[in-house]
Amino acid sequence: MPIFFYVWLPSLQLSDKGLQGGTTMVINVKNETGGFEVIGSRGAGEIIRKKMKKELDKGNTVTLDFVGVEQVTQSFIDEFFGIFIRAFGMEYIRGKVLLVNETQGIKDTINFVIKYSKEMVA
Repeated sequence: MPIFFYVWLPSLQLSDKGLQGGTTMVINVKNETGGFEVIGSRGAGEIIRKKMKKELDKGNTVTLDFVGVEQVTQSFIDEFFGIFIRAFGMEYIRGKVLLVNETQGIKDTINFVIKYSKEMVA
């Protein structure tokens, strides 16, 4: 039975309620990664990771807006969520990242990456 994002990872807020930090940086994922509906490269993920890290290290929150993105690959998501979790633990992103306009497929991919990344550091 699959475990869904809303159930096992409430730390990545899906609304503004509960986000920590003062300033929120909105990252339009499609615009930042070349304007494609399907995003699949680690290079694209690296762009997002660097922007997120800059803001998170300042104590700010980040909103990842997936408007116009239909699907992402595991490699793309791993390049930021996976790397953050394995390098810094869940606390680095807990309550500091908001996802908006994500499809069910994107949620499923994020769930998968976060689950195996958490298991790798457990």
